[in-house]
Amino acid sequence: MLKKHILYLLLFCIGTTVHAQSQDLAKLTILVIDKTNAPAPHVTIELDNGQKTLRQVTDERGKVLFESITSGDYIITTQMLGHEQSKTPIHLNGGDQKEVTITLLQNSKQLNEVTVEGKTDKQQVSENAIRAVVVDTRAASQEATTLSELLNRSVGIRIRQTGGLGAPPDISLNGFQGRSIRFFKDGIPVDYLRDGYNLSNIPLNSLDRVEIYKGVLPASLGSDALGGAINFVSHQSKRPQLEASYELGSFNTHRATLNGIYSPNNGKWYAGLESFYNYSDNDYWAQVEVPDPETRNPYPDRVRLFHNGYKSYYAEGFFGFSNRTWADDLKISLAAFEINREVQHPALMTDPYGAIRSKQSSIVPTLRYKKAFLDGRLQIDQFLVYNTVNLGRTDTLQGRYDWYGNYTATPGNIGESRQPSLSSIDFDNFTARTNMRYELGQRHRLHFNYVLTDVGRKGSDPYGPVIVSTGQDVLQFPASYLKQVFGLAYESEWLEGRLSNTLMAKHYRYRSRGIDAWTASNVDIDNEKHQTGNYWGLAEAIKYQLNTASFIRLSAELANRLPEQDELFGNGEWIVPNFELRPEESLNLNLGYRLERQNGFSLEANTFYRNTKGLILLIPVQAPYAQYGNQDNVRGYGFDVEITYPFWRHFAFNANATWQDLRLFGITNSQDAWKNDARLRNTPYAFANAGLSASFNNLFQKGDAFKAYTFYNYVREFYLETIPKRSEPGGFLGLNGSAQINSSLIIPTQHNVNLGINYSPASLPLSASFEVKNLGDANLYDNFRVQRASRSFHLKIIYSLNKT
Repeated sequence: MLKKHILYLLLFCIGTTVHAQSQDLAKLTILVIDKTNAPAPHVTIELDNGQKTLRQVTDERGKVLFESITSGDYIITTQMLGHEQSKTPIHLNGGDQKEVTITLLQNSKQLNEVTVEGKTDKQQVSENAIRAVVVDTRAASQEATTLSELLNRSVGIRIRQTGGLGAPPDISLNGFQGRSIRFFKDGIPVDYLRDGYNLSNIPLNSLDRVEIYKGVLPASLGSDALGGAINFVSHQSKRPQLEASYELGSFNTHRATLNGIYSPNNGKWYAGLESFYNYSDNDYWAQVEVPDPETRNPYPDRVRLFHNGYKSYYAEGFFGFSNRTWADDLKISLAAFEINREVQHPALMTDPYGAIRSKQSSIVPTLRYKKAFLDGRLQIDQFLVYNTVNLGRTDTLQGRYDWYGNYTATPGNIGESRQPSLSSIDFDNFTARTNMRYELGQRHRLHFNYVLTDVGRKGSDPYGPVIVSTGQDVLQFPASYLKQVFGLAYESEWLEGRLSNTLMAKHYRYRSRGIDAWTASNVDIDNEKHQTGNYWGLAEAIKYQLNTASFIRLSAELANRLPEQDELFGNGEWIVPNFELRPEESLNLNLGYRLERQNGFSLEANTFYRNTKGLILLIPVQAPYAQYGNQDNVRGYGFDVEITYPFWRHFAFNANATWQDLRLFGITNSQDAWKNDARLRNTPYAFANAGLSASFNNLFQKGDAFKAYTFYNYVREFYLETIPKRSEPGGFLGLNGSAQINSSLIIPTQHNVNLGINYSPASLPLSASFEVKNLGDANLYDNFRVQRASRSFHLKIIYSLNKT
C-alpha cells in the first residue's frame, strides 16, 4: 500500500507541475556554438533585465533553458575564458518560447598577469568540505584494468575479492569494511541490483568517474553508511556517441562492452544503451592444503582450479525527455542482468567442490524525474524502482571431487557441502529516493534527502530447513525489511568563500522480520525474529582555504548504521541469515590537508579516529558458512598520505601509503578478555601503492598517443582470526618480522606488480592496450585468505565513433 501511495504522489506532483505552467510566462532556449558551428559547453550565460540576473552554464550540447520568465527587455551575456564577452538584447512577451543561437568569438587579446582557472566536476568533488577521492575511470578506460584494480591503487582503500573475475567484493576503507561502505549509481543506492552491478563486473568504459567518500557523506547520498560510500558516476553527456570494447585475457577471460546514446540537435529527447558481458574460467593456479592419501594429513600443493567459472551480462536501455516545460529531465530505463557462478570452495579455501553453482537474475524498470522551480533555486530529483531478483544455489551431486578434479561417487549422500540445496529465492525490492536542493543565496543552500527501501523475501528449497510442527519449507515463510532514511543539510560559505561548512542531521527508521534458519536443525514458527528501531545521526564538515594552492578540512560524525537486507537475509549461498543483528554506532573524526601546484604536483595527508560499538563484520561460522555478526567494540586511528609528481614533461609518478590501528576494547567476559587491545580480524592494517607512467604524442605518426605504465601494490601481513597483541610483530608500526602464531592464520605480506602499454593511432578511431597482471607470479591472498589469480595476460581493443 505504501508503494502505491508514493507512486500516486509522484504522478500527482508531475501533473501539478504541468498544469502550473502559466501562459503569461516566457521560455528561452539559448544555444552557444563556436566558429566551427560545434556546441560550446561550460559557457556562463547571464540573463539580465536590470532588476534581476539569472545565471546558468551551458550543458554538453551547448544549451541552457530559462523558464518562467516575465515579459520585458533582457540582455544575454556570454562569458568564457579565452573568448570575447558578448551581449545580445532580446524582448520577451508572455507565452513566448524563443530559441536564440549565439556564436563565441575567440579573444585575440593576450591576458597579462591574470590567470583564470575553471574546475572540472572531478576537481569540485575532490575539493569539497566533505572528503572524497575521485578516481578518473574515463582516463584509465583504455587500459586492460578492472575497476577493483583501479580503486586498489587509491589511498586508504583495499578492494578484496574471494577469487578471480566476478568474485564478490569486500571493501576496506579507513578502518571500515563490508556494508559499512555503501554503493551508489549516480547518487542512487544500488542494493536493488545486488551483484548485477558492482565492483567485480562493471567495466571502466561504462563510467565517467568513481567518487569515494570517507567518513561523512554529502546530503545528496541519502544513506546510513557508517564509514563512507562509493558512487559510480556514469557518463552525463547526451551528445551522440557509440563505443564498443573487447578484452581477451588468460584463464579464458572475455569482457565486452557496448555503450551508446543518440539525441537530436534540439535536445528534446534522447535514447541510449549501456551493456557489458563478462566471462572467465578463472582456472588459475593456487596453493591449497591437500590431504595425504594414506595418512590424511594435509600438505601444501599447487593445483589448478577447475570449477571456478563466472559468466554475467548487464544491459540497460533508456529513453528520456529533456528541456521540456514539465521536466528538465525524465528518464525511463529498463535493465536486465544475469549471473552464473561455479563454486570452487566455501567461504574459506578448505574443501574443493566440482558441481555447486549459484545464479542471480532480474529485470529492472526505473524512473527518474528532475525539475527546477523558482528560477532554478529549487531543484527536485525523484527516483523510483521496483524489481524482483531471483537467487538460486544448486548442490545435489551424489559424489565428491578432490583438488585435482578427480571424482568419487557417493550414492545416497546428496550434496558436496554440508547442506545440499536446490534453492530458488525471490527478493522483491522497492526503492524511492527524493532529493531536493534550495538555494537560499549565492553561498547558502539547503538539501533534503529521503530514501525508502522495502524488501521482501520468499522462496523454496526442498533440501533446506523445515518447520518442525508442519514440515513446511522455511523459505516459504516471507521475510521482510523496511528502511527509511531522512537527511537535512545546510551548506554555507563564509569569508568570501574561503571557509565552507556543511551541517547535517539524519533520522533512520527500520523494521525486519524473518526466521533464522540455515542448517538442517529443527526450527519452528516461534523462531521468527522481529526487529525495529529509530536512530539519529549528526555530522559536521569544515574546509578552510589557506591559499590558492592548499586547504585543510575537518569532519566529525555521530552515526548509526542499520543492518542491511543481505546481512539479515544472507545471500542464498555461503552467507547465512542473522535476524538478530543490531545497528552499528560510531563516532568518526577526520582531519586532512591538501596541496596542489599548477605544475601538477599534489600532496594530501589525512588522519582519522573511529570509536564503533557493535561493528557488523562477516565472520566464518559452522563450515562451510559465514555470517554477519555484531563484533565487540572497536576503537582505532590511522593516517594516509598520497603524492603525485609529474616530471620531464612525459613522465608521472604517484604513490600512497595507509596505516591504521583498529583494536577491540571493552570486553568484560573473562573467557574472551584476552581479546582486549587485539587487532580487528581479517582487516589489512598497512598497505601502499606506487605507479610510474610515460605518455608520448606523435610518437609513430602525427596525432597518435602512446602510454606505458607500471603499478606496484604492497599489503602487510594481517590475520584471519583475532590474535593476542603479545603475538603481533614488533618494530615501527608493527612492520617488522611476523606474528608468533600458526601460519595458517596469517595472510602473508604481498607484493604485486602490473605492467602495461596503450596505443591510439591517429588514423583509426580505436585504441589497443596490453597488460600483464601479477608480473612476478606471486601468491596473492585476499579476504578469508582466498588466493587471487596467478600471472595473467590481457589484450583490450576499444572502438569509438566519437574519438577526440
